[in-house]
Amino acid sequence: MLGIIRVLSTTDEQVLQEHARLMEESHGFSAHTECIADQPHGIYDDASEATAVPKIIELAHKLEARGDIDAVSISCAADPALAAAREAVRIPVLGAGECGAHAAMMVADKVAVIGISDDTPPRMRAILGDRFHSYRVSERHRRSTDLFADDALESLHVEAQHAVNEGANAILFACTGFSTIGLKDYLAPRLQAPVIDLVQAQANAYSLIQKA
Repeated sequence: MLGIIRVLSTTDEQVLQEHARLMEESHGFSAHTECIADQPHGIYDDASEATAVPKIIELAHKLEARGDIDAVSISCAADPALAAAREAVRIPVLGAGECGAHAAMMVADKVAVIGISDDTPPRMRAILGDRFHSYRVSERHRRSTDLFADDALESLHVEAQHAVNEGANAILFACTGFSTIGLKDYLAPRLQAPVIDLVQAQANAYSLIQKA
C-alpha cells in the first residue's frame, strides 16, 4: 500500500483523502494518507517549506513503521524533504514534482508549468531542463486554500491557455491542490495540449513498484 504525505493540514476528511481517492479511482490501489500538523495553508514559500521538512520526515518514519506501507509519496510539487526522507527510511519515497516532470517529458518538448508559488519548484525545473517553456500563476490564487474560490478554475484556465498560445505543447501542474479541485478535468476539454496532473503522476510511478 502507498503511504501519502499531504503538506496541507486539514481536519476535513474529504479533502485529506482526495488524493488517495483519485488514485484508487484511476489505478485501483488503496492508499493511506497522513497530513503534517499546523500548516493550514500548506507549503507556498521557502519559510513554509522549511517548517514542513521535519514534519514530513517524521511522517515518513510513521508510515514505514506501520508495516503495510511499501512506498511513501510526498504529495507536493516542491518535493520538500525528498532527499532527506529517502535517507531516513528503507522503503521507496516518491516526490510529486519529480513524478510529474518525468511524465511531462514523455509527451512534450515545450512544457509550461502552472503553480501557486513564485517560481517553478527547483527540482521540477532541473528535471525539465531545456524542455521547460514557461511558468505561470494566477495572482489571485497563491495558496492551496485559495483554490477553493469560485473563480479559481477559470482563472487557471486563462493562464494555461496563454501558455499554449505562446507555444507550449503540454501543461504541467506544480500544485497537488489542482487535483483536489479537479483542474485537469476542467482543462482537458478546453485546451489543445496534454495536461499532467501530479496525483496521477504519483499513481503511475507507484504502479511500477507496487508489490502484489
